[in-house]
Amino acid sequence: MQKLNLIGLILIIAAMLCACSKDVSNQPETTITKQVEGTALHVEPIDLFAGEARKFQPFLGTMSGAVKLKYGGNKNDISAKIELWENGTKTKTYSSIGISMQDSQDKTKDYEGEFIASIKTVSIEGSKPLYEITTAFANKNGTASSITYIDRDIRNTGSNTIQLNKSLDVSENDEVAVWGMQATDKNGWETIDLTPEGLKNAKWALIFKLSVN
Repeated sequence: MQKLNLIGLILIIAAMLCACSKDVSNQPETTITKQVEGTALHVEPIDLFAGEARKFQPFLGTMSGAVKLKYGGNKNDISAKIELWENGTKTKTYSSIGISMQDSQDKTKDYEGEFIASIKTVSIEGSKPLYEITTAFANKNGTASSITYIDRDIRNTGSNTIQLNKSLDVSENDEVAVWGMQATDKNGWETIDLTPEGLKNAKWALIFKLSVN
């Protein structure tokens, strides 16, 4: 009798385990899984002049920066734009550069490379000083670049970069600020970062944003 009872107990436990396994497999996706699948663009800050690359700083200038990019999704293009912020408000938007993310060799829409930006002051005879802004996307297949000119206010004698300070995972439906420069006519600097809240403190700033399309 005891032997039969033991066999019955084993069968009951086995049935319970099967039921639990079936319930788990039928549960809907968790919120975390959905968030990971909806994330398409990874942005990571890098030191543009690290190591031997420091020799290129005299050519690009101190107002330069870069981020590493990695994309995997269904969009075709990645583009950059430049926003002008004055006294805490966005006043203008400038088109910069856009590229196709389809790899010419692998025929995929995945992208892994860098976005680079550099700002210099140039003077053209007979006109006021300008900011010459060079933006580029670079990966294993080559480099695509663009130059944009923006009027410079000569009263803003001081300038400083605004760096991305952490890695970001961004939905392919959103845009992301990745780098910037601020300028001022004062002796001190306001505390500014790339968030909308931080940019409210900007007297004058250029903000570089990326998006996939």
